[in-house]
Amino acid sequence: MDASFIKSLQDRAEKTHARIGIGIWNADRELMASLHSAERFAELLVVGNVDESCPYEHICTDEPWKELVRLLANGVIDGAVRGNLPAGRTMRALAEEFRLPVRRLALLELSGWAFLLGPVGIDEGETAQDRLDLLLGGSKLLQNMGVLPRAAVLSGGRREDRGRCERVDRSLLEGDQIAARALKAGIDAEHKGILIENCRGDDIVIAPDGISGNLIFRTLMLLCGAQSYGAPAMMEKIFIDSSRARSGFDGPVMLAGAMAGMRKEEGK
Repeated sequence: MDASFIKSLQDRAEKTHARIGIGIWNADRELMASLHSAERFAELLVVGNVDESCPYEHICTDEPWKELVRLLANGVIDGAVRGNLPAGRTMRALAEEFRLPVRRLALLELSGWAFLLGPVGIDEGETAQDRLDLLLGGSKLLQNMGVLPRAAVLSGGRREDRGRCERVDRSLLEGDQIAARALKAGIDAEHKGILIENCRGDDIVIAPDGISGNLIFRTLMLLCGAQSYGAPAMMEKIFIDSSRARSGFDGPVMLAGAMAGMRKEEGK
C-alpha cells in the first residue's frame, strides 16, 4: 500500500467524525495539549485520572482501562484508543470483557510504504496458529478497506539453513505451514524466511513471534522514523492499541475514526 491509502483513511475519519474514547494516565500538559490536533479526526472522550480542568469531554476514574473497555462494550463510543494506559492492564481488561485472545497488527508507514506488522505484543504469536489467525484477520481488515492484500511470513533463517539447529528448523517449518494455509484460504502469502528486506511492498508482514515483532516495530518507529498509526485488535469492536513511546495520538485516533466510518458505511 502506498501513501494514498493513509490519505483515504484520513479523509474517511474526518468525514465520519466518530465518537472515540481515549485512555489517559498521569499525562503531562504537553501530552494533553497534543490531543487538540486529534480532534480533527474524531469527537474525543478522554477516560482517565484527569481533573476538572481537562479541556475535553472526560470521565475521571482510577481504573480507566476497565472503564474504556466497558464504554466500548456498551456501545457508548464508536471505538477506543489505549492512549498511554498501562498495556498489561488494558489488554487484560479487553480480553476479559470480550472473552477473546488479544491479537494486534500495527499499521506503519515508512517512506511511502504502508503495511500491517504483527505480532507486536511480546506475549502474542506464540504458535503457528496464532500467527495464521493474525494474518487472516489482517487480510480481512484490509479487504474491508478495499485492499487485496499480499502477505509476507518471516521465520528464523534462510531455507538453506535447515539443519543448523532445532529452533531454526521449527521456525522454517512453521513459516512454510502458515504461508501454505494462508494460500489455501485464498490469501496471496509467501514465506520469506529471515529476509525481511524482501518484504518491502507487501501489505502484511508476520514476524516469527511477538518479541521479534516488537523489536521490528521499535526499530522501524524509534530508530528509522516510521510513522505508526496504532495497532488495531483483531475483533468485532474497534480497539486501537498505541505505543506509549509517542508524543501524540493523531494516528491511532484517525485509524479508529476511519474504521468506525467503514462500519457505518457497511451498516454495522
